[in-house]
Amino acid sequence: MKVVKFIAGMRFFVLIPVIGLAIAACVLFVKGGIDIIHFIGELINGISEEGPEKSIIVEIVETVHLFLVGTVLFLTSFGLYQLFIQPLPLPEWVKVNNIEELELNLVRLTIVVLGVNFLSIIFEPQETDLAVYGIGYALPIAALAYFMKVRSHISKGSSEGEQTKTIGEVTSVNSESNWLTNKKRD
Repeated sequence: MKVVKFIAGMRFFVLIPVIGLAIAACVLFVKGGIDIIHFIGELINGISEEGPEKSIIVEIVETVHLFLVGTVLFLTSFGLYQLFIQPLPLPEWVKVNNIEELELNLVRLTIVVLGVNFLSIIFEPQETDLAVYGIGYALPIAALAYFMKVRSHISKGSSEGEQTKTIGEVTSVNSESNWLTNKKRD
């Protein structure tokens, strides 16, 4: 009985990433707020000067990106707490029902991070080959998008009451039916 209580109590180790993610989100929110204040100051001081509009766009997108990453970190923190410790009184759109939802949030975040990083490379004048960077960013984005599509399809199938089979189950059923067919021939 003590072993069961000990194992059940181990779920409280999840408080480490919950607190860490919440602190990281707060740091990103503060950093984004400071960046916005500096950006507005630079914008006001630089109105008389003619500056490149592209750098303004990149700075705004990168600042918004900080806030989005912070938000995803908060949502992940809340989700881990809800899954392992206890439900929280939060709006429905914040509630997390399973670990797959957190996983998909992380994948979406990774896609956005890659897109914003590539955007900053495009607008900054460099003597590098953009095609290499484009391929380097496009391949992981495509792979992650495919992963999201497959995961979404699997989740839909199981939520609609369909019984989804793994590759091993399908192979097993096919080999059994082939064995039965061959047995009948003998």
